[in-house]
Amino acid sequence: MRTIMRGYLRQIDSLNTLNKNLIKENVSYRKEISSANLRAEVAEEKASELSTKVRQGAVIRARGIRLVPLNARDKEVSRVKNASRLRVEFTLAGNDLAEPGERTVYVRITSPDGYVQSNASAATFEFEGERLTYTASRDVDYQNEDLAVGVYYNDGAGFTAGTYRVEVYADGRLAGQSDIVLR
Repeated sequence: MRTIMRGYLRQIDSLNTLNKNLIKENVSYRKEISSANLRAEVAEEKASELSTKVRQGAVIRARGIRLVPLNARDKEVSRVKNASRLRVEFTLAGNDLAEPGERTVYVRITSPDGYVQSNASAATFEFEGERLTYTASRDVDYQNEDLAVGVYYNDGAGFTAGTYRVEVYADGRLAGQSDIVLR
């Protein structure tokens, strides 16, 4: 019996040693897993941050915004009271991060009295979750290079002298704006 008991004691001792080694190994693997999870979370946050920066960098900007009064024969006039329509001129700046292709550009012209100039249909587009009335729109083929754009607005009622605000929207974002004084 003693011999059998000694055999069992050796087995118990070896199993205890093996158990201690397995516990150490388990703790080490858990540390590695938690460290890897932490690294994965940090990498995910950085990827999200970079994705946001790329999205922000991909915004198309409008520069050189001008508002030109035109008479009935499409000649520029110096006095807005002689104008029968307006031309908004601007350049969509080249941006390598932006997706090339067809886009609709919306222009809002706010008159000196604070009203958005629009046609009788009062067409709208979506901007930051709300519907905005726009003055005119134009489809353009943007190929990541500077693109000169002209948008026309006809108004049967005539125009008044003062400060006009012109806002240009592309891809659901404000691409540029300018306050322009017309005499």
